[in-house]
Amino acid sequence: MDRRALLTAIAGAAAAGACTRRDDDGAGTDRAGRPTLAIDSEGPGRWRIRSWQWRANAWRPRIARARRAGGKIEIDGAIDAADRAEVIARLRA
Repeated sequence: MDRRALLTAIAGAAAAGACTRRDDDGAGTDRAGRPTLAIDSEGPGRWRIRSWQWRANAWRPRIARARRAGGKIEIDGAIDAADRAEVIARLRA
């Protein structure tokens, strides 16, 4: 392999490696590299929820608090709509 072929092969491999797959949910949001949903206990029947929303080309945290009241789970604050069902399921378990 001559020098020109070697450099072409290296450049081609670098270009192919730089391409990333985009997970598009149809709403124009990029889910690749999405931070994880976090639900932390703050005491009996109380939780802090950290969800993430894609806005302005960056992941932005959405913080909410949840508490169990009268057998129901009440969420105060905003969480990403994509995480709402998972949050309720995890808190009921």
